[in-house]
Amino acid sequence: MTDRFKTEITQYGAKVSLWRSKLIGSRAIEVRDWNSTESSLRPGLARILRLMHEGRASVSNDGLAVLIPNDQAVSLDASFSDLLGFPPVATASCHLDAHGRIDQPETRIAEKWRDSDFNIVRPKRQGAFVRYGGQDWRLTPQVYDLLNAVAGFNASEGQDALIRIRAWGPVQAALRVVTGETIEADQYLSGLTIYQAGSFALDIEQTVDGPNFLPVLMAREKRQKDLDETNAPEDGELVDETDDLRDENTDALLPQELQDDFARRRFVADRSVSSAYVVGRSQFIVLESSLQAALKVVQEKRGAPETERRRFIKNPRVYLATALNDDPSAANIFVETKQYSDRVTGLKLWDPADLPWLAKFKTAWLPEGVPIVLEGEEILLTEPPESLAERVLQAKSFGQETVNVDGREINVSALEQALEAFTLRPPKGKTADGEKPDVSQLSRDVLDIEDNIEEAAFVVAMSPRKSKVGYDLGLDSRVLSSPKTHQVDGIQWLWDAWTSGWPGVLLADDMGLGKTYQTLVFLAWRRAEIAARSKSKSPILVVAPTALLKTWIAEAELHLAPDVLGERVEAFGSGLQGLKAPKGPGWSPENALDVASLRQAGWILTTYETLATYHRAFARVGYDVAVFDEMQRVKSPTTLNTHAAKAISADFVLGLTGTPVENRLEDLWCIMDRIAPGLLGDLRRFSKDYSDAEEKKLTQLKVKLEDSSAAPPVMKRRMKEDILDGLPAQEIRTYQAAMPDIQANAYAHTVSAVDSLGANRATMLEAIHRFRGISMHPKLDADIPFGDPAAFENWANQSARVRLALEILDNIREKREKALLFVEYKAVQRTIAAGLTAKYQLSSEPMIINGDVPGHRRQPIVAEFQELPPGFNVMILSPRAAGVGLTITAANHVIHLSRWWNPAVEDQCNDRVYRIGQDKPVTVHVPLALHPSYQETSFDLKLDQLLQRKRTLSHNLLAPPESRSDVIELFSGVVSK
Repeated sequence: MTDRFKTEITQYGAKVSLWRSKLIGSRAIEVRDWNSTESSLRPGLARILRLMHEGRASVSNDGLAVLIPNDQAVSLDASFSDLLGFPPVATASCHLDAHGRIDQPETRIAEKWRDSDFNIVRPKRQGAFVRYGGQDWRLTPQVYDLLNAVAGFNASEGQDALIRIRAWGPVQAALRVVTGETIEADQYLSGLTIYQAGSFALDIEQTVDGPNFLPVLMAREKRQKDLDETNAPEDGELVDETDDLRDENTDALLPQELQDDFARRRFVADRSVSSAYVVGRSQFIVLESSLQAALKVVQEKRGAPETERRRFIKNPRVYLATALNDDPSAANIFVETKQYSDRVTGLKLWDPADLPWLAKFKTAWLPEGVPIVLEGEEILLTEPPESLAERVLQAKSFGQETVNVDGREINVSALEQALEAFTLRPPKGKTADGEKPDVSQLSRDVLDIEDNIEEAAFVVAMSPRKSKVGYDLGLDSRVLSSPKTHQVDGIQWLWDAWTSGWPGVLLADDMGLGKTYQTLVFLAWRRAEIAARSKSKSPILVVAPTALLKTWIAEAELHLAPDVLGERVEAFGSGLQGLKAPKGPGWSPENALDVASLRQAGWILTTYETLATYHRAFARVGYDVAVFDEMQRVKSPTTLNTHAAKAISADFVLGLTGTPVENRLEDLWCIMDRIAPGLLGDLRRFSKDYSDAEEKKLTQLKVKLEDSSAAPPVMKRRMKEDILDGLPAQEIRTYQAAMPDIQANAYAHTVSAVDSLGANRATMLEAIHRFRGISMHPKLDADIPFGDPAAFENWANQSARVRLALEILDNIREKREKALLFVEYKAVQRTIAAGLTAKYQLSSEPMIINGDVPGHRRQPIVAEFQELPPGFNVMILSPRAAGVGLTITAANHVIHLSRWWNPAVEDQCNDRVYRIGQDKPVTVHVPLALHPSYQETSFDLKLDQLLQRKRTLSHNLLAPPESRSDVIELFSGVVSK
């Protein structure tokens, strides 16, 4: 008896069946019985089963075959394709010719194919496969995408120029990937460039007529995403995470000369906003339809009166949301850049204190010199600013980097920025165009707030409150589930903080300790308190990323009795449509939403982006409690999200975050300035005091936030290792092994190579990138034959880390337990998934969650893993794409095959397993590769030491988990002689 796979090529993809040969004839086996096949085919069956679990394949109607769609069939690796009986990869080459210009209706792209002997062939195509020479062949993914794009372009024949240009975009993208391999394009096609624009930023400038603005085009992928939809770098990509906002220059879609040509010449002249522009010889810009609609709003507002331009600049989202009918996919079409934040602050002409680079005048209106801050120091200009500005222009024209100012060489860019700020400042009581400002309208640009940037101008003092019903955890059966000991303490602290008069507090418990549950119980008590006083119920506001809002709804239904919090209003997604006020006469941002419905709600759920867009409407409601979940979303004082959060009026503010310091200590200041304004003073002084993150100062800061001598502390932060109730033990084990020769030689070669590199930040990052990759495996992209345990074993033995990981998994398998294996390299993920299937004879390949898995598919994959029967299994995850938002307590082992230099990332991975609901002891395994010669200076050891030190500082002293000095420390430690 012999089993084998057979594949039938169809228009829609590959139809795979399993055939069993007998003495006489053979027959197809029903898919449900495939597990009975011989062991040599088991790895293939496991891969097919994973494809089906992930929704990438399905069973045929007759139950005798598995259908793999074309787009999935082309992505399967070569050895697996061979096992399934796919035809070989096509060896013919293809030449593309354009018959005419792509913007002309009759133009077609012709394909000319030649086989390996250069004979002309005419393939018949069926999806991912072609047939010529009496044989079937399969296409590579790159060629498949290109041929689909060509077919799409040819299908637009006869259409107008715009449609044809749009149809060319996918062809261009595919050509960039595949040209030079089996595809050639004629000279005309090779020279074409189409820029697909899907988002934009604003370039704001001050003119004699007041502020104005132009769009800066960006690609669709530059749109700012919600936290729950954001995928972090994978495949070993090393990035500097100290800045969150896009950069107007580096993230722009167009080269500068084309951007200027589009914005300052074509966009300004085209009042209707075209959907496509010609910006050079064979160069086109194509705007997505939603972007075209958004730019029409920009065009309209450019011609509006100055006060309306100011309102638009302050918050473009509210105007764009209306024009785009709150299309969720277009919600973040406007990209907030660093330059935008800086310029918007600079354009607050009615509030000069918002110009941090310009010192305040201290004497008469015409002082002897102009005080201005340059390079952190205040100097007095003895020449008119206009004269100095002229000298700056001359210096730039001659390529000079500095200008002499009163005997000092000052950087041109810094001086230009300072002078720009100076020219923005009008005489008191006048706007830049000389007219008196309309104060009533100016105040509506955005809700004006005291920002405490330069000085602590807005301080909210404690004001004790009285409780009528007192604190009762039972809450008259309003709470359906019993809290754990640490949660009782947390709920008591919230009640004490409220009664003592804090304007707000920060619950910064470690992830997995139930911050949502503690908050819901507190909110239930607030409702009981208000009911006892027979007062009108001010609503509760909950602000969180979209995915977490669903969690809030589910948790409330699980832990609270029905209607405890009152009517729920979902001011996000489709629920926002019912709240929108139609735009007509009398419409304004203040009534853009149904404020009456908001005021009558029991609790309101919304996202940070929606709050920013409609903050003037939300701010017309007084809230009993405002909850900000994942509050690090308002960690920057210059973003619209932060401005909107601070504009909301609430009797009590509750911030929730497991990472109060995500990148820098100023994150914490910004969060606390919303919670307890003025408590940490002004930002300038805070930044100066704590910029060096010196341990003694960090200790003082933590003591201040956790001081309970006179009142409950304003912050409560508990780590899981400090909480024993309801959590099993957690152990972290490190393993060390010497690199095998092939890995050690590659590592030593890299050490020698980086000696020739300069010690600047870019080259240090590149060197660290190399060390990380080699310490993982010297052959990250090796093509391992599918289902060959010996080949996989050979590959694994070339890496000390991989070899250790397999030994760890052997031990876990003996215990019949489950593990999560975190590794960021996608090629390694695939290799290990196939290798573990063959090594352990798994019935299905390990599930993989990485950036390629859409957000809506991740939770079903986790649910399936959670429901697996007892016994050994593994899930493979990218640490950055799957390190947050998932609960995977079916596993009680975590293996970090690759590591990031931010300990918070690693802790988030551990928290997928080590959280409330875990009933087994948890072990975190960390394999380390040591070079036999470099030993203590090996990259893995230096990274481990850095992570341990920073984790301790971050947990104990709120130190930033990542800083610029990390690069220098790692580089110096690894390459030290």
